[in-house]
Amino acid sequence: MLLDDAPHRLAVTVDPAPVEGPDAGVIEEARRRQRRQRLVAAVVLATAVAAGILAFGFAGGADRSGQSPSVRLSSSLRGLAGPPLRGRTGLRLVVAGLGGRGPADIVDVDSGKVRALRGLGVSSSPRMWSPWLQLLPVPGGALAVVTHHHCAYCSTAEDDFLITADGSVRRMATRYFPALRGTIETSRIPGTDAEWVLVWPHRGACTLRLLPSTRAPVIVPCGDLAGTFPAGVAVWTDRDQRGILVNPLTGAVRGHLSSSSTYELVGHSLAIEGAPYGSPTSISLVNLATGNRRPLGWPSSLRFGYEVFPEPAGPLVAIDFADPAYPPAPRQTTGQAADLWVLNTRDGHLTHLPGFPSLEAIKLSGIAWTPDGSLVVVAQERHTVLGLWRPGQRTLHVRTVPALNGYSQFVPLPISDARR
Repeated sequence: MLLDDAPHRLAVTVDPAPVEGPDAGVIEEARRRQRRQRLVAAVVLATAVAAGILAFGFAGGADRSGQSPSVRLSSSLRGLAGPPLRGRTGLRLVVAGLGGRGPADIVDVDSGKVRALRGLGVSSSPRMWSPWLQLLPVPGGALAVVTHHHCAYCSTAEDDFLITADGSVRRMATRYFPALRGTIETSRIPGTDAEWVLVWPHRGACTLRLLPSTRAPVIVPCGDLAGTFPAGVAVWTDRDQRGILVNPLTGAVRGHLSSSSTYELVGHSLAIEGAPYGSPTSISLVNLATGNRRPLGWPSSLRFGYEVFPEPAGPLVAIDFADPAYPPAPRQTTGQAADLWVLNTRDGHLTHLPGFPSLEAIKLSGIAWTPDGSLVVVAQERHTVLGLWRPGQRTLHVRTVPALNGYSQFVPLPISDARR
């Protein structure tokens, strides 16, 4: 079993009985949005306060892959660069900029042409209560989940649209949530039309239920949904930011995760364990079902925080380290920077992507895996550059793409035989 040879174990006590129902097994998009929002908030903070406030004097973590960061902290970084991406790729991206508040487009990477996606009901001039969308990869295309919420305590509707490989849009389903004086957390189960729904009212107990289902909701501790494991549904509690595993059939707490760490879900029972945002020391790969853990050190020269992007159907995880005020004080801040590493969860090996670290506008840049297992990076700085990397390559090939409203969300479409 994965990580059975790791000498260290995570202190998690769980009921050995498995959870009934679907198993998510991947990082949930809701948590990704929240981490992105925290990082964007830090960008705003960095521009409003003296650079010295954001200075972090942490020692560099060991690089478990045996590699050393190619660039130390300095002011010499430039935007993402590499050998030109030549020839026909057949690559097309479904893109939603402005954090999901803007319209969606399809970008043809080979021609540079942009086609607006019609029929999603997302405004090109977003306002406070405009619909907003999430993009999720699904077999055969992308799923656009458009949320309609007209006021603070209004009812909510979610429309699901399938964007197929040929770029057509088809409405799949609509879900309605009644008006609630509180918060609704949803966590979609990939590959199904089901999702966990956690209702967090302003008064009273939080409840968890599976939709669609006739099973009654159960009372659970309040927090943010993070995913489903064999041991239970993971919830990150708001008060002390610790993780718990609850039995979704009864609401009983089955296990606790460390209150001094954060956990980013990356696969079936796997998570990246690290220190809270702004206090990085090291990260580890942990198996939440067995408690085994493998220390990974801190491979990057950027010390602020990180975000993870698991390969949908493989063992690789892209880990995007970032700094919203680069370089740190006492040097003068010149921009924002990112550093990208790829972790193989089977053996714990870390690979440093060529071209990184580099300067980029964090909230306008993004990362995604293609259906065939290639990694796509879009970074905006002076220009908007797309980088394509296939596991095992020693170079990151790049090409300029249209800027649009940023690439904070994008999904690569499958490449049809006619475009190969």
